[in-house]
Amino acid sequence: MLKLLDDPPPPAPANVPELKRIATGLSARERLRLHQEQPQCAQCHRKIDPVGFGLENFDAVGRWREIDDRAGLPAEKAAIDPAGQIWGGPSFTTIEDLKAIVAAKPEPFARGFSKALIAYALGRPSSFADEQLVADMVSKSAADGYSIRSIVQSLVASRAFQTK
Repeated sequence: MLKLLDDPPPPAPANVPELKRIATGLSARERLRLHQEQPQCAQCHRKIDPVGFGLENFDAVGRWREIDDRAGLPAEKAAIDPAGQIWGGPSFTTIEDLKAIVAAKPEPFARGFSKALIAYALGRPSSFADEQLVADMVSKSAADGYSIRSIVQSLVASRAFQTK
């Protein structure tokens, strides 16, 4: 489930067209379906698109929406359908279903969240050199029921954060 569960996709291959150049007037699901028809895109997109569909109700700043109000989208295609199926895993129809799937995997989520938090807090991508810090953050949070508070506290108490 990609970055959300610490399983990011590989980098995109060269010469992959941007989605907006493929077609206009289509829903996000339709545009991504067209994107998946391109062999160089299918391998990654069949894994990442379903999670994106599950999160489609959130706009770019995190507000909830039921309608995709992009300019030029016909009204009959504007209703957001968050249903999907995790590649090789369970299907979901709502954000609540997707949250339950993620919640059933607390350790990988804590790892992915820790790496994202390191990148945000230190102003650089998490790297191999941060693996021990990530392991410590996850271990301490596991002892506290995988609480986000424990992850944040572990990072703030770390040498990497305090010497940034």
